Amino acid sequence: MEVVPASESPAAARLASAANIASEKKFLRAYPFWATPALVALVLTLIYLNPFIGDWDGLDYTVFSLRGEPSSMALGRSLFTLFNHGLYALAHALFGVRPEQAYLLFKFAVVAQTPLAVIVCWVLARDLTGSVRSATVAALLVALSPMLVIYGGQVMTDVPSVLLSASALVIHLRGVRKRRVWLILLGAALLGLGVNLRETAGLFLPWFALAPFVGGWKLNRRNIALVGLSLIVFFVFAFGIWAVWFISNPGYRKDWHIWLSSMQSESARHPIGVANVRPFFVYFFLAAPLVVVGLPIATWKEWRARGLTLTLLSAAVGLLATAMLFFNYSTTINWRYFLTGVPALAPLVGDYFVRSQTEKLGSERRGFVTAIVGVALVAGLMGLLIRPAGSEYFNRLALAKTYDERLKLMPRNAVVIAGSQTIAVNYWRGIGAGEWDAIGVGAGWPQGKLDQTIAEYLKSGRRVFLDTDPRWWQPCAWHVSEIVELAKIDKRFHFLRVAPTVFEVRSLNDPAATDQPHLESLLPDNRPEEVQKCFNSG
Repeated sequence: MEVVPASESPAAARLASAANIASEKKFLRAYPFWATPALVALVLTLIYLNPFIGDWDGLDYTVFSLRGEPSSMALGRSLFTLFNHGLYALAHALFGVRPEQAYLLFKFAVVAQTPLAVIVCWVLARDLTGSVRSATVAALLVALSPMLVIYGGQVMTDVPSVLLSASALVIHLRGVRKRRVWLILLGAALLGLGVNLRETAGLFLPWFALAPFVGGWKLNRRNIALVGLSLIVFFVFAFGIWAVWFISNPGYRKDWHIWLSSMQSESARHPIGVANVRPFFVYFFLAAPLVVVGLPIATWKEWRARGLTLTLLSAAVGLLATAMLFFNYSTTINWRYFLTGVPALAPLVGDYFVRSQTEKLGSERRGFVTAIVGVALVAGLMGLLIRPAGSEYFNRLALAKTYDERLKLMPRNAVVIAGSQTIAVNYWRGIGAGEWDAIGVGAGWPQGKLDQTIAEYLKSGRRVFLDTDPRWWQPCAWHVSEIVELAKIDKRFHFLRVAPTVFEVRSLNDPAATDQPHLESLLPDNRPEEVQKCFNSG
């Protein structure tokens, strides 16, 4: 047992004790504790493995990975796309992997990272709490998060971001404990790189500014300068890669400004307001129900018993990271971002569950077992509640895998209006199957100018095709205004059927085009059962 200097805080004393436990309990000897949640995460990820690439962004990532370029979104997610490109280049050279097969390589690379992310979260919780049992419960809270399970089986950056962010926190925490400058700076560099996987990794930055002083460091010039240096290292690694691409590549600058314009358009369509509070808390709860429920009492207990500890700071930073998501419009329409803060919140809550159950039952082993059973039962219940809606949504996304069959019915340079399958049009064009353009939904939708946009394409000699499959036109939320506008073109153009739901759009002067697409059938008023399934239908 180390002797803690009297000048150090009680928080530092507990930190030193935890460090001793971490050094005595060798990682490999503790394998039953960390391997179990890792295996659970892997099995669930394979059960819920997406049939194709996954969410819309995943198709974009796949195209950019094949090109070896950053995404045009935000800071480029270049660590993800360039790593994937390296995998593809190697697999193509050795095994002849084709572009249309590359998504399998990228997807299973994410699958392989899922148990690794859980193990790193276990190490973080173990190092914070000093207990392998608390760490196991915390790791299970992460492993059983629906976001981790679902997005662990897709070509998405969420799980790799958890892996790298948690690794950065572990390394930095050990630097704080051991007072090793190089570990402090390495942790800052890793978190900066994490921003190049998903920008939300940067929300953990307050930890790097506060953890040394909560961990017992004196507030003097040397330590303040070291913390400042670590923040500089973070910013260099966070923005450096993006800056190089932005400055040196005119094509990337053009694409990035297009993304910025579309984001501003999307933000205007989804203004931040009081109405966003409900979906915010619903998504936060779905991300980790027991974390949300247990966090207030766990915080109170920790504060009363030990004051401001690093475990409590970790939870505070995780909660702040989650709260900051409220100010991004996309978090009210997409739940996956709420995985961001869970790895930092879970150690405090997991530790509380084990301690409280131990106190009730008078046995640490029984307390540990009952905590695990409770977490598993709640996760099972959430799985029953989420799976029907989630399966329907992701199965619909997976239909992009075969959408090239419909695109083959059209000229290779056609303009396609395909609702949510716009991303499929872009994907199949991106891997070289055709040269189609799309009138897209969301930011790509010409709000109030759809008929004018179609007319301009026709006037320029381009052929325009419309896919009226109702699966691509969900009568929910912001999609409704697009469907209403789409239904109005019924009387402004003629239509020629080329497949059961695919029509070529022609001018009113074309007497040969006499088919009726019955676009009014897509309106929400004519689809009451589907409207009831919408999240905001109530």
